[in-house]
Amino acid sequence: MPGSEVRSGTGWLTREPEDRRLSRPPVALVVCQVRHETEYAASDAARALKVRSALDWPTELSESLVQGFNLAVGQFTGVSASQAPSVRGWQLKTPDGAWTVSLQPDHFAIETTQYSGWGDFRNRLSQLAAAVGENIAPALEHRVGLRYVNQITHPDVKRPVDWHQYISPELFQKTLYEGLGDGFKAAMQVIESAPAPDHSMIIRHGLQLDNSGRLTYVLDNDSSRQGSRPFDVRSILESVDLLHLNELRAFEMGTTSALRDYCT
Repeated sequence: MPGSEVRSGTGWLTREPEDRRLSRPPVALVVCQVRHETEYAASDAARALKVRSALDWPTELSESLVQGFNLAVGQFTGVSASQAPSVRGWQLKTPDGAWTVSLQPDHFAIETTQYSGWGDFRNRLSQLAAAVGENIAPALEHRVGLRYVNQITHPDVKRPVDWHQYISPELFQKTLYEGLGDGFKAAMQVIESAPAPDHSMIIRHGLQLDNSGRLTYVLDNDSSRQGSRPFDVRSILESVDLLHLNELRAFEMGTTSALRDYCT
């Protein structure tokens, strides 16, 4: 389906969210990434170990290598491996694999597949940002991004059109899904908006079948603040708090109270 664009100042990005704590949140993945200027100190093993020791949860350290590529555009387009050496980074994973920290020369990130609430996620991010600031010491922050991928299921959903009870009419196109037969595989849409200067929100949403054949609704909200400024942990957390507010607004805009009641 074609994407659409929402202008800055759209009402649903200014509402005060309920922010109810959900006992069964449909969150499959949460990622926060902070991009900064290229700082090769992030490749140093000793610094990676210092970052790991600054975190108050156990992780296992592993090395990651990223090979650059050259792209030639002309009469013939070709891609070849760069002659430059591979860039070394690091991954820190919890023993159960639920949490992953990535340290690269131009960014750091934290993600989880077992989201238990914003307080825990923000606390871990705060520790990571402070450790990066102290041990890798980037001078500039270029971009902060926060992404929530919701994979929503409900026992009462048997056909695509059944989602109209749980996905808001602002997103759900009931007349389209009423005509889908047994051959349905997936339908996705993209909405892009600018909720504030230097901020963006991209919402990818729609229906798909999961690996077990269940009809799943995906609500993938990706928000960011862009623009270079001095690297400062407090400013990063302030940006992330605002991005989280927009994530809440987007989730509540995209779902109905019936779904949120089911998840509570």
